[in-house]
Amino acid sequence: MTDHKDFANLVLLIGTNPLPNFVVASYYLEVNRNIQCIWLIHSEANKLQAGTDSQARNLETLLRKRWEGKHPALLFPLQKIPLSDASDASTILREINAKMLNKWQTEEGFHLNYTGGTKAMATHVYRCLHELQECGQQQFSYLDANNFRLVLDNHGIERFNNGISKKTDDMRKMVCIEFEDLIALHGFKRRNKDRNIDFDTAQQTYNDFIDTAKIPTMKSKDGVNLEVYIHHKLNERLSGKIRNKKCIFHDWLIDKPNWKTKFQLDVIVINGYHLTGISCTCSSDKDLCKIKGFEIIQRTRQIGGDEARSILITRADHSTTDNLQDELTHETGSTKENILVLGVDDLRSEDIYLPKIEELVLD
Repeated sequence: MTDHKDFANLVLLIGTNPLPNFVVASYYLEVNRNIQCIWLIHSEANKLQAGTDSQARNLETLLRKRWEGKHPALLFPLQKIPLSDASDASTILREINAKMLNKWQTEEGFHLNYTGGTKAMATHVYRCLHELQECGQQQFSYLDANNFRLVLDNHGIERFNNGISKKTDDMRKMVCIEFEDLIALHGFKRRNKDRNIDFDTAQQTYNDFIDTAKIPTMKSKDGVNLEVYIHHKLNERLSGKIRNKKCIFHDWLIDKPNWKTKFQLDVIVINGYHLTGISCTCSSDKDLCKIKGFEIIQRTRQIGGDEARSILITRADHSTTDNLQDELTHETGSTKENILVLGVDDLRSEDIYLPKIEELVLD
């Protein structure tokens, strides 16, 4: 039986979020120098379905940028396999046989990661490949979004560092992505540039923020200085604790072609490939804060997937932030582990709010 990292064909199912595909491909290209071909199975755009061909192209662009000329065996362009009906079993089986299996030698070995795509795609592509029964040459895996582990059907959890520590199984420690590449993977581009804002001014805004006597004098524009302050403090707190060379960003205005609106992310943290978005407001009004909460949750999911995390920093008191967190969790179908709402009572002490943010980002 061959080593489970020794195969020539990597098969990926492309859904609306190509980030898990990037993670799996990046990991195996790092540890397996024999991969020759990556097959991207995606839905074809037609009257029956929305296509994921753009996600497949974006993934190929990013993998080419990172690996072309650096991997000894990988061939470009990647093999893109469109399915005309990603919900119909007979169509999937017929087109996989005609468009993919007739083009490879099964003795080369293959690995299917069935994280992406539709449920029908995962079920029937798995079924089709499993029937090859090439004496252990076929391998299957799934990227568990709940705990960032790569789980192999026949080998269990992919272990790093000999499985000594549970934390070493965390794929965020193995695969990193730059934030610009992460948004490009979803078809977005940045539309603004970094601004130089005086930290002393940001410090004074923060002092005013936590001073209840200053409530009438706070203005919405002060939120920018609050973002600068939070960004600075997180840089201090998380430096050296995250593998990415640059992991914390401030003030990114983002859109994609043909969009009529842009959206802004106040502070962004990338832990490996895992996104946490932070929205800051000087308001204490619950309704306004809730709107900001909905927005940051939606935006982080758009570019980081359902496992992305969101933090809302407000000027509300503890009672209001507790209610906000419960309502946002319930109304967005999230979990409390993915959303954190902080208020002025938290911000008065670095020993309170910084550990809370660190725990959300790193756990």
